[in-house]
Amino acid sequence: MRIPTSATPCASARTAERSTRAPSTPTCGWNRSGRLPSRPASSDRPARSGEHACPEQMKDRTEVQTSSLAERFQALARHASGGPRGDVEDVVDVSAAELRFADEHDVAQTLVLGALCARLDGGASIAPLLGKTAERYVTSSILYTGRILPRAMELIELLDRGVDEKSPDLLTEAADHLSQGWADYPRSAFPAAFARLARELGLDVPLRQFSEVSFVSWKQGLAGATANDAERALSSFEVALDRYRNYRYYADAAWLHTDLVIAHLLAGREDRASATAEAQRDYVEEILRTHPLVDGAADESYAFHLGDVRSGNYGTFVESSTVRPEVLTTRDAALLKRYVHTSEYLIAACRYGARRDFDAALDVFSCGWSAFQASPYPRIFLHLADRYTDNRHDWNPHLTAYEGWHRMLRTYRIRVKPRVLIDTAMTLHDRFAYAGLEVSAAVVLLDAAILHARLHGKAGAVEWVTRYLQELRPVVPEMVNATALYLQAPQSGQYQWQLSKYIGLRPAHLTPEFPVELGADTAPDLDRFEVSLYGPLLSLEGMTIYEITPQALNDTLKVLGEAFMHRQPDGDVPFLSAAELSRRTNRTPAAIAQTVRRFRNVCQEIFRESAEYDLIQDAVIQGRPGYRINPAKVQRFRDYSSVS
Repeated sequence: MRIPTSATPCASARTAERSTRAPSTPTCGWNRSGRLPSRPASSDRPARSGEHACPEQMKDRTEVQTSSLAERFQALARHASGGPRGDVEDVVDVSAAELRFADEHDVAQTLVLGALCARLDGGASIAPLLGKTAERYVTSSILYTGRILPRAMELIELLDRGVDEKSPDLLTEAADHLSQGWADYPRSAFPAAFARLARELGLDVPLRQFSEVSFVSWKQGLAGATANDAERALSSFEVALDRYRNYRYYADAAWLHTDLVIAHLLAGREDRASATAEAQRDYVEEILRTHPLVDGAADESYAFHLGDVRSGNYGTFVESSTVRPEVLTTRDAALLKRYVHTSEYLIAACRYGARRDFDAALDVFSCGWSAFQASPYPRIFLHLADRYTDNRHDWNPHLTAYEGWHRMLRTYRIRVKPRVLIDTAMTLHDRFAYAGLEVSAAVVLLDAAILHARLHGKAGAVEWVTRYLQELRPVVPEMVNATALYLQAPQSGQYQWQLSKYIGLRPAHLTPEFPVELGADTAPDLDRFEVSLYGPLLSLEGMTIYEITPQALNDTLKVLGEAFMHRQPDGDVPFLSAAELSRRTNRTPAAIAQTVRRFRNVCQEIFRESAEYDLIQDAVIQGRPGYRINPAKVQRFRDYSSVS
């Protein structure tokens, strides 16, 4: 489903919001006449393999190629809006050299707009030509993910059908599919272009039909839920759900039912929430009853894609792999049921106020979604907890089991002590198991066994993980075998190969990124730390420094973290003077110095207790009287405390 951070016009799922970036201007090649450019002559088109290029092209080949595709899109947009016309076929017949450096979502967007422009003024379909361009991209670019372009080609076929049949419903459906995940779609050239095409076909379809799409309604509902405005959320979610169901976005509709359950719970209407959850269950059962289930091989397409993917500014977590799915795999069925289970746990959590059920709802909903922390959902879940637990316990919705897994893997780099590693792994295992996520519960134990063997020897790892062998083997037999082979392998090339085999099996199970240093011949020696603010909790390389971060330190880290994330082009981070930091945190220089000193002492104390790592004093905050996040030691600073 769409993730509110960035996305593309041709994903059929809740994807990250996409911000349209202004394309860089090419330094050579394109004419400035405002007309659609035809295929460039050899003297002014971007140089291809074996040809000479102008100095500017040679200086930055990637920029030129990317700009070329962007210029084509802009020219098509001018055509669609009634500007100068040109040869659309020539514009969309893009060379492999130009496509090679393009992001997949940009290619898809350009091809869809080309298909639409071709049908204006009574034009014929150019689908075969667009298919050749798409195939050229697939075979020439390493940036092809397979998650975007196939659906774009189906969308073009749907668009052509809408024109041939003069069907307002098909045109509206095409626009809705195109808009999924694209935050700037309503402000793009597409709504007006669709409206123009409809007018030319003699259809009375208002512009808002093409601009007020399901994704926009869902975004409005999400904004309402984030603001704890249940009524605004409900009305928008209901509008979005109607379209999702009509256009057969099965995974999106299953997710949207959960959003409706959340909205009813925010309004205090538990009976309506239960009724919505029952409707969700019936909807999923009907989909499974009417769509044959097939066994999917690892390399086959599923009806839905699950897992984070990035392509330039595009990003998704769940999306449909086809416009109108006809068959489903058992994996697809599990995805649909995932949101049914989320709703069930949420209703139980709100009815009984049990933290364990809140955790389970959170874990089922977010498992595998690495961008969850940056979405509005942690705040929405917190609204529910605040309403239904009467603040009986502190609950941090940023601390999902999946994020805890990521943090556990990070502790490898600081040589976490055995007792801490095993305790963390077992806690995560129990959370995953209670939520019904058996595969994640199994793999997190195997990951911990690998880390334990790497850091503290194989004997201890074998001893504790063997206790769970009967539980693990039926769930992930291949990974258990790979772990066993690794633990028995000698310290040689075979040892490295067995470890690689284990790592290669992990991605199929939506696991967090594994430490790349595991392949080294020696224990980790890297100290590129990750500093994270999960709401009130402060984490350093997976270790909890404060569960409730002192406000003075929180303010100081936010200011320094902002400067760190907007570092200079050469990677350097400027020091903020004590006076400047004092002004921006509203604290005296003396108070800031005391805050930093206490923070350093606490970090060193926790690392001594839980890790075999000698943390230097200024590993995170460097300098005095000026201050900065230490760029030589800190790899990443993440602030989720104010995400909305």
